[in-house]
Amino acid sequence: MTPTTANVFNLLTLYKEYFGREPFKVEKNNDSPRGTIHYSNKNISFNKIGAYGQDIWFPCELRGGKLNNGNWEAISVVLNACTIAVNMVTNVVSTPVVGRKGTVNEIVNIEDYKFTIRGFLIGQNRKVPEDKIKALVDLKESWMEKTLHGGYPEIFLDESCRIIITELEFPEVQGQSHWIRPFVLTCKSDFITDLEYFEDVFLPE
Repeated sequence: MTPTTANVFNLLTLYKEYFGREPFKVEKNNDSPRGTIHYSNKNISFNKIGAYGQDIWFPCELRGGKLNNGNWEAISVVLNACTIAVNMVTNVVSTPVVGRKGTVNEIVNIEDYKFTIRGFLIGQNRKVPEDKIKALVDLKESWMEKTLHGGYPEIFLDESCRIIITELEFPEVQGQSHWIRPFVLTCKSDFITDLEYFEDVFLPE
């Protein structure tokens, strides 16, 4: 099919023609040109520059460890090609009231934040990323403390960044590059590290 410019149009021009004003547009003197590193309020970068000069947005890192012959062995997996979805749920008890419209709603608690990380493990020199696959499996099966780091996920986590990995999936792949392996990892925040018990004591009058 021969390329054509017959259907090329300028959205800015059309917007001004129909609505009589100019929409917001990025000026040419952009203060954050390509290659700028953006930081969160915690001074953690949202992006980084890859080995070939490309922008990598919202990378994250999983850290943990395992016992190997009785010795603690650190595990760190950097995920560059990934997306992160965050799910936040509030438990509410709704009680109907006789003769009234609606219900009385009581907030019971806020559940742990759920993170779903979808991405690719990419092997160097077109080799199967066996070491990265093994590292994710070891993190999933380890009983030791695990943490999630990165400018985006740490917006939702406390200072400890503690998480629990609840699910890890490597989807079936057909007809794709053998050195690029997709994965889906589900984890949730681990805010509570200790329990405090309170008991109301009622004394007789």
